Amino acid sequence: MHYVITYDIEDDRLRTQTAKVLQRFGCARVQKSVFVAAQLEKRYLLQLQTALHQLLAKRLKPGESLLVFPLRHEHAPEIFVLGHNNILTTFDDPPRKTLL
Repeated sequence: MHYVITYDIEDDRLRTQTAKVLQRFGCARVQKSVFVAAQLEKRYLLQLQTALHQLLAKRLKPGESLLVFPLRHEHAPEIFVLGHNNILTTFDDPPRKTLL
């Protein structure tokens, strides 16, 4: 299963720490606050969720959040990308719909 992880965090230090946790778990940054965890096994997802919870649970302010969206492998080719982005290299079978 793939996962798209996005966050809206105002504090620079906390935002940087969040990005480092995601990168430590092999997530690829596709935009400033958007990461993709390609082919992440359930046990690693649970470890990632635990690490993020420990970092963020008591530090997020009202209006701040982190979201994790599941994305089935078979749906990856249906991703629509507009612009120049490295998301195409994140999946084994890259999306076919790209506008530059």
